[in-house]
Amino acid sequence: MKRTAAIVCLSAVLVTAGCTDSKSDSGGKPDPNNEKQASAEVVKNFAAAWVKAWAPDGKPDAAAALTDTPATFGKRLDEVDSALVAQSVTVTPQGDPKCSDDNNCTQDLAVEAVLRGIGTMKWTSTAAAVKTGDAWKIKASGDTIYPGLGESNYLKRVRALPARASILDRNGQPLTANRQVVIVGVASGNVATAATYAAFKAKLDVDGAKLKARAIAAPAGQFVDAITIRMNEWQALAPTFGKLPGVLTMGGTQSLAESPTFARSLLGTMKTATEETLKNAGPTASAVDQVGTTGLQYSYQQQLAGTPGGTVTLRDGKTKLTIKTVFSQQGKPGTPVKTTIDPKLQRFAEAALATSKLPASLVAIQPSTGQILAAANGPTATNYNRAFLGRYAPGSTFKIVTSAALLGSGLTVNTPLPCTNTINVFGKTFKNYDGLAAYGNGPMQKAFNESCNTAFISQHARLKSDGMTKAAAMFGIGQDLKLSVPAYGGEVPAPKDDVAEAASMIGQGTVTASPLAMALVAGAVQHGTALKPVLVPGKDPAGAAASPLPAATVAALRTFMRTTVTGGTAHALAPYGSAAAKTGTAEVVANGKVITNGWMVGYRGDVAFAVIVEGGVSGGKAAGPILANFISKFS
Repeated sequence: MKRTAAIVCLSAVLVTAGCTDSKSDSGGKPDPNNEKQASAEVVKNFAAAWVKAWAPDGKPDAAAALTDTPATFGKRLDEVDSALVAQSVTVTPQGDPKCSDDNNCTQDLAVEAVLRGIGTMKWTSTAAAVKTGDAWKIKASGDTIYPGLGESNYLKRVRALPARASILDRNGQPLTANRQVVIVGVASGNVATAATYAAFKAKLDVDGAKLKARAIAAPAGQFVDAITIRMNEWQALAPTFGKLPGVLTMGGTQSLAESPTFARSLLGTMKTATEETLKNAGPTASAVDQVGTTGLQYSYQQQLAGTPGGTVTLRDGKTKLTIKTVFSQQGKPGTPVKTTIDPKLQRFAEAALATSKLPASLVAIQPSTGQILAAANGPTATNYNRAFLGRYAPGSTFKIVTSAALLGSGLTVNTPLPCTNTINVFGKTFKNYDGLAAYGNGPMQKAFNESCNTAFISQHARLKSDGMTKAAAMFGIGQDLKLSVPAYGGEVPAPKDDVAEAASMIGQGTVTASPLAMALVAGAVQHGTALKPVLVPGKDPAGAAASPLPAATVAALRTFMRTTVTGGTAHALAPYGSAAAKTGTAEVVANGKVITNGWMVGYRGDVAFAVIVEGGVSGGKAAGPILANFISKFS
């Protein structure tokens, strides 16, 4: 039975050589009484049928029908196909047939078989054509498929995977290494019991119902994989799990980080190949391989995996001993992928998020280069990288951009802005976050430090309709972040009316950004120029994302953010060096209810950061303690 049915086939090519020394009198058709013409025709047809037989979902019947013993040859051709795991084949008749006086002709066949997951194997076999009655047939023989097969010998394929290369940190040290794992699954059919599937759910967080459905649908005798876990995890589960009916395991190695949670959404995960991930893994991957499914493991699957090697040996059908090696290909090891990640900061970020009871994300970058130092999601590990992909209203952290827009419109840091309890813009009432009392007129710095919504919105008429969009672009917001892993760069659409413009000034309405995008905003203030984010140097575009910010704007924003720590809403960071920050509280609707997300963005030295806490009551109360925990751990 073929084993390549689910695999996309490379184009199969059939080339036939002209092989007659005279033309027939039957409209160009071969003359059955002309040995060379008739022999060449049956060989050509056999070669074409062989190509079809070894294509995905191909059957050997047509090729077998052209031989003198169809019943046995079809099975033989199929067995060799399955043994080689041939993805496709090219069969090319060579030269003209060589015929004897007894209606026997031979013609060489140049064969190139693409062995799935290894490469192309080439050989030359010989097709013998004999006249049987009035028809010409191919003499059925194993040697027609491969020389030396005869009646009982067989081909044995062995594939060898090179060790997977590591993902490296910014100093060239491994973040991942090949570690022992156990693939846990069940036997196909109804061997596993309800207790078995319940244990998968309770102990391994595997959907038991879906696993059962897969097991029932799988062919008899098949191993149905469910999850891959580290060897030490399995050793703790084995005493109980190993006794459950239907549980099966397979050992192996997998490229893993130091722990199941470390940089998980960034480095990515690996699993047995699926149809989708097999396509991404390239032509030398196999359906049984462990391949990258998310993160950098997915993005750099082919580079990290390298090229498999393999051998094919001709074996004696009786003794099973090797007669000779007929094909050998040396594998090529993968190439490491060097990142910008600082492992210490990554651990600090994950430890800080572990203190939260709510979903939270933290990103840290280097403002001077745009390099990403850490990216974490918590409080529990997840494959979904909210830190890069989350599309959130940035709330009052966006007042960094708003301040730049107003300073560019002619306002100064000393221009008085009225902080009232509410402000009405064409029928829409805006208010301040709970706890902030109106204080009347005050300079822009005070409005920034206290995060007064109404003070900023009072100046909305000073901005052109695209004022906030252009100001956001100065900080790199709105660009496509062409990182090695998917990331969202934020969006500030031109407002449709004054109400939308007012909302955008406080990071609400249609304004969205990821934590990564907001860390880059903070980094632009520290560096003076917005930079493109870089995760894999040499692969991710680097350099400026916009022109340098005006010097006066930079100076003002640095003062605003520093005084927000020393005497404003970001005071949670005050004990930890010369940090500068901006808090934010964004209202969002979830399941029909209005909730708030808490933000804080900022920088200290050459580290800029952003934290969001989903459902956090405010930036100062929810994000502040997380950032304080984070920056307290490094100088």
